[in-house]
Amino acid sequence: MSGNILILKNQFINKNAPIANGIGRFIPQLMRLTIKFCKSDGSSNGVRQFIDQDIVNFAKENPSVVLYLKPRRHRSPVLVAEFLNGERHCQSINNYSCDEVSAWLDYYKNHSGREYSDQFKYHYTDHQSVQGMWNAHSHADPARASLVFPRVASPKSVEPTATEVLQQIFHSQQEAASLPEAENAALESRKQGEK
Repeated sequence: MSGNILILKNQFINKNAPIANGIGRFIPQLMRLTIKFCKSDGSSNGVRQFIDQDIVNFAKENPSVVLYLKPRRHRSPVLVAEFLNGERHCQSINNYSCDEVSAWLDYYKNHSGREYSDQFKYHYTDHQSVQGMWNAHSHADPARASLVFPRVASPKSVEPTATEVLQQIFHSQQEAASLPEAENAALESRKQGEK
């Protein structure tokens, strides 16, 4: 065993693997299978064929799974799978063929017992948000759906830049400093010594 196993990062698989399954040795999660069937009803025919042909091989191949056969009169057949994490799944196998019953047993044999859910992110939380799933269009304006892009539109409110503010101040100072034409002519004549 390498030393790298001791320094595993807390990633998605480490946090969600039941009993750290797959990190060390593999522990099958299926604990008990109970097949409830009727000995005479036609809807249990595929289950009875599976019991006659394949049940011994399944039990030999899966020694960690406890297998119960429970005959019940005049009831439809049911497959009950119980897992190490306490989950219990019931599957109706009414009018299923022998191969379909075998496929469901294989499915539960490889199942973790945890209810599957879509994982859209790399971290896991026990308390999901009540706000729902976020996407890029969650808070977008619905009017954008009918727009044609690329679109040239002026912004609604534009604040002037610092350079534009300075230019406006400079121009206003120049306008205040400039005198009207009559005053400029009088000033020039005084400079010449005329009164």
